[in-house]
Amino acid sequence: MARDVMPFLRPAAHVLKTSPWEIGDAQDTRPLPLLLPDWDPQADLALHRHVTVDHRQALADCRLPAGTPLALVVDWHSSAAHFAGSAFHRRVVEESELTVRIRLSGADLGGTLVLKTRLVLADDVPRIDEGERFTPCHAGEILCEDISEVRLEGSASRFPISVIDFPLYGFDADARWAVGIPEDPVVPVVGGVRLYLNRADTELVTAATRASAPTPLQRRLLDTMYDDIARQLVEASLRPTWRDAVIEAADEPGSLAESLVVLISNLFRGESLEAVAVRRNAEPSVFAAALQGALRRTRQENA
Repeated sequence: MARDVMPFLRPAAHVLKTSPWEIGDAQDTRPLPLLLPDWDPQADLALHRHVTVDHRQALADCRLPAGTPLALVVDWHSSAAHFAGSAFHRRVVEESELTVRIRLSGADLGGTLVLKTRLVLADDVPRIDEGERFTPCHAGEILCEDISEVRLEGSASRFPISVIDFPLYGFDADARWAVGIPEDPVVPVVGGVRLYLNRADTELVTAATRASAPTPLQRRLLDTMYDDIARQLVEASLRPTWRDAVIEAADEPGSLAESLVVLISNLFRGESLEAVAVRRNAEPSVFAAALQGALRRTRQENA
């Protein structure tokens, strides 16, 4: 496995000790899992962990002057939303035991969330002689880090859900769900698509409210619904009136168009939207079966 080789001395890994991340507030906490099935993009994600920094050993290992200030920082990156930022920053000038608490906006997240807890040089350190050429000297240089990842998935991660009386909104009274797709794919993915559930369908509404821990029957119902939603989104992307707009807006961070291009690429193993559109136009029934199979495989891979 390839390893990064830094141009300066780094301390032993044990100078930065971290506990696992936990999710929730003080009254209700649990370890942060690898997959967060009940994540809600309309709510903040509150996380915390305990960190111990052996400041003196870190300086000794890096041959830094006594009293050199370090900094403990937490940076994050969201794969689907393509957003990144810094969630925590604290100067460290002595041995420290800290509780790191961060809160991230659900609107900025999606896909896989990567959290990097880092011990860095807080300020520039001037070199006095040539013998210190391997000593870190620039603010922000990473001395050691801990990386955690969590996949944000599940029913709540896709889009807002409204439970409504279908006949009052012009939907068939016997329909179970409906999808509101905006006219413009450049809109933000969060809130751009809305799922409507028929209030009269108590079985589906109950399954949606238990999305984080459904029964096997409820899981099958939810899978069927989300496969249908994905199918509608793919079909919308392939319409001539939408296809060009989706392609043009695919590089807009956080846009619905960007997410649709990623969805189609994932389902069809890297094929472009244009290539998938050609397949769909050539043999619609064959393409419908291919899409059905792709959705099923993706669900099995993510199980």
